[in-house]
Amino acid sequence: MSSSCSGAFSLASLPVRWKHGAVPVIGLTGAIGGGKSQVAALLGKRGAVVIDADRVGHEVLEHPEVRRQVIERFGVLVVAHGPDATASLGAIDRRALGSIVFASRPALDDLEAIVHPPMRQQFEAIIDHESVRGCAPAVVLDAAILLEAGWDNLCDLVVFVDASQPVRLHRVARDRGWTAEVLQAREAAQWPRERKLSRADIVIHNDSSLEILDQNVDRFFRLATDRKSLDSRTSGTPASSRLSGSASSFSAAATLQPGDPR
Repeated sequence: MSSSCSGAFSLASLPVRWKHGAVPVIGLTGAIGGGKSQVAALLGKRGAVVIDADRVGHEVLEHPEVRRQVIERFGVLVVAHGPDATASLGAIDRRALGSIVFASRPALDDLEAIVHPPMRQQFEAIIDHESVRGCAPAVVLDAAILLEAGWDNLCDLVVFVDASQPVRLHRVARDRGWTAEVLQAREAAQWPRERKLSRADIVIHNDSSLEILDQNVDRFFRLATDRKSLDSRTSGTPASSRLSGSASSFSAAATLQPGDPR
């Protein structure tokens, strides 16, 4: 769906109606090290309710039934406090579990089969709550595997945050202590970057400064959450862009480039 066009975003590219009522759900994903978390924070600063899929996944691992299934499948060595799972009620050791599942695709599939259903239930509960409450301008589902897990079908729009490979490697080495080999292994556990790009409605490039990223996020968010544009779309009345600058500078399947003057 996305393209490398030099445009940005248009009202025509928005759905006629949001799936969950008056509040749009924005699916946020990206290349590892692309800066997805930065974009999530910027959207949260603008009032969006951000669902952090990683945090929800960590919480789900604490559920007694999920914990039982994980230990049954992967063994007591994934328990944080000692190998005796009966005597110890310690939490799941996510690092130990990760070392297993990221080295074996079948193991990762098994883990996802355990944790993804309750994760999705939590996503749906939050989205439903915010839709009824109607106070937030948007809900953002921030998930690295948004597309792989099929969670994009909860969303009205999919935003992909991208950066060049050298920039991404520098970030994960600095922030997570990863080597190029670790980054490659983590990427191998996800869809290829190009496949994700093809499924995105919006691509935000994040090779430049935080200031430029903030500007691009702001332009996208203001248009996507403009209630006047929503009213125009649902009534069938054409509407022009309400962002500063020419409406013609916005096109569907947008690519927001660093330093883009729009």
